[in-house]
Amino acid sequence: MITLTDDEVAQIRSLLTALRAIKVRDIDKALVILSKTDRGVRP
Repeated sequence: MITLTDDEVAQIRSLLTALRAIKVRDIDKALVILSKTDRGVRP
């Protein structure tokens, strides 16, 4: 079992909160933009 400090717990909690706020649609849009720039096409 791993023991975490209070600071580590706070960091993990804030990371999980940030991840929860990201919408799947936003990730899909970002992937489309990245794939277009990958091929040299500007969005």
